[in-house]
Amino acid sequence: MAQAYWSSVFTSSADEIWAVVRRFNGLPDWHPGIRASEIIGGGGGLTPGALRLLTGVDGSIYRERLVALDDADRKLSYEIVEAPLPVRGYRSTLHVQPAANTGGAFLSWHATFDPAEGTTAQDATAVLEAAYAPALAGLHTIIA
Repeated sequence: MAQAYWSSVFTSSADEIWAVVRRFNGLPDWHPGIRASEIIGGGGGLTPGALRLLTGVDGSIYRERLVALDDADRKLSYEIVEAPLPVRGYRSTLHVQPAANTGGAFLSWHATFDPAEGTTAQDATAVLEAAYAPALAGLHTIIA
């Protein structure tokens, strides 16, 4: 399995960051590449099994399933069901932790996946990390 990873340090508290990140249907609020999100099955947007339909700003469609939501540990895990990405078996976790020395927070976004046929792990990782970076930058813009 291949892996992708991105992280960022925030001056806002872990609880403030988690309040935004935990909303499975809230990605368009902070990811500049996502125009819309709709929960299309599996219960509410905070229940494991929830299925979201994301629409990219370029019109691309992504279907993703919430795997786990752990408020105590501030972790959200999801998997891609269908997406125009060069990956298979994608599972990702966003984890928000307090930064004890500053009162801020540290957010990590980690994924495991297999590269799609005809794609190298390095190329697939680059595509994913190119999506994570502006997402976390977007999160910085909405959290003061």
